[in-house]
Amino acid sequence: MIWTQVFWGRDVMDRIVATIGNKEQLLTHFHARYILRAGMAGVIVALMYIFSYSVKTELGADFNPGLRSLATGAAFSFALSLIYFTNSELLTSNFMYFTVGVYYQKVSLRTTALVLSSCLLGNLLGIVVIAALVHSSDMVSVELIANVMHTVEAKTTGSGAWVIFVRAIFANYFINVSVITAMQVKESLAKIVVLSLGVVVFAFMGYEHVVANSALFVLALFFDAQQVDLLHTAKNLVVSFVGNYVGGGLVIGLFYAYLNDDRK
Repeated sequence: MIWTQVFWGRDVMDRIVATIGNKEQLLTHFHARYILRAGMAGVIVALMYIFSYSVKTELGADFNPGLRSLATGAAFSFALSLIYFTNSELLTSNFMYFTVGVYYQKVSLRTTALVLSSCLLGNLLGIVVIAALVHSSDMVSVELIANVMHTVEAKTTGSGAWVIFVRAIFANYFINVSVITAMQVKESLAKIVVLSLGVVVFAFMGYEHVVANSALFVLALFFDAQQVDLLHTAKNLVVSFVGNYVGGGLVIGLFYAYLNDDRK
């Protein structure tokens, strides 16, 4: 029996395990550089968020709502490709990677927690830097700020915990199913298409992504902090974090790790 034909994704699991080893070594020996790599992911997410909302604002409220949302999602969709090809560290894709590693006993829970916390710190630092630069340069319009604040209200005071949780599962499902599919594609253009499709879906549907939401909330705090409900914002981030882990770590990571486990 040819095991690679039975466990068709075994080579992908092996590549994920190898990548985990590289991430662990980077974190152990070059902790500051790892955080900087995570910071670059935060920079990309924040800049692409501003770009997508610029597209939404320029189209205007009178534009077809469905096409407007699709254009906004398409504008944001290249964020994951940029993160993927710059080898930046995104928290929500690491949910999948390190769940696979823990399942195959290639990485400890302590190391996993350290990687995820360092990655989150770097993502947030990158977001804060971009938000501060954007705010100081006065480069966004009043209409764009109004769109951002409207979305913040909808995601915080306008959403219950269960709704946020389910949407967070779906968001990171699409992120990580795109990543694991892109790992099986050789051509760079095909990888970009696959990675973009998952982001378009979650952005169009308004799913909850903890890093993207962090960019939204940090921008809102710089623009008009008095309109941001901190308690409901914290609720969104905590519930999104847990939901994203379920969607990426369990539904994708654990699921495919188990399916492709050739150990007796």
